[in-house]
Amino acid sequence: MDDISANLETIRDRIALAAAQSGRSPDDTTLIAVTKTVPVLRIRKAVAAGVRHFGENRVQEAMAKFAPRASLIQAGADSVEFKVARDGITLHMIGSLQRNKARIATSLFDVIHSVDRVELVVALENGVVRSQELNEVALPVLIEVNVTGEASKSGVSPKELSRLADAVAECKHLRGMGLMTIARLGASEVEARHTFARLRELLEGLQGSYPGDWTHLSMGMSDDYQHAIREGATMVRLGRALFGPRQAVI
Repeated sequence: MDDISANLETIRDRIALAAAQSGRSPDDTTLIAVTKTVPVLRIRKAVAAGVRHFGENRVQEAMAKFAPRASLIQAGADSVEFKVARDGITLHMIGSLQRNKARIATSLFDVIHSVDRVELVVALENGVVRSQELNEVALPVLIEVNVTGEASKSGVSPKELSRLADAVAECKHLRGMGLMTIARLGASEVEARHTFARLRELLEGLQGSYPGDWTHLSMGMSDDYQHAIREGATMVRLGRALFGPRQAVI
């Protein structure tokens, strides 16, 4: 058994344990494999092992490694032979997103996790309108919340969350899907769970105003995803736990 398959089995066991400890089903939590600096061949191994959700931090890196959606591949386009095929794959944008990359992001990614300001909401709405894959399905987005208040982190403050949610609700081509956060690096279990519980409370507050939307919590990474699941995570973003230590280059 290769290392990715073995790591995936361990992750699934730990997800199941954390889910059981919180009275949830392991199926309630989606594993998003974070592929920052991970080469295409190793991503393909993850696909072969059964992973179907992948997350990238940068638009340029995602473009280099993942093929466009099948409906966007045109005759004469650059070869996609050496990229990860998109059949059955959901690609998540999980890193900070610049406004000038919004249009590209809307045509490349299936879900955007890192919405953190009104200006980006507007850019994403305009990007979807201009994309070649315009249809009746709105682009799912999550609002990134800086729960810990760290200056080094992106994300909207909890007190500004409702204003940003209102901006998403006004967009015809975006759909509010949930919230995302990152716990403090090196946080204890108590501190991490407090951060994740706070995000859950914020989500519950939105659900009262927007019934039917805002159902997902994207929280938990390689060092703390079990704590996040115990506090209600529906998506965990794992890189090192699945692929091993981060590579220096793609």
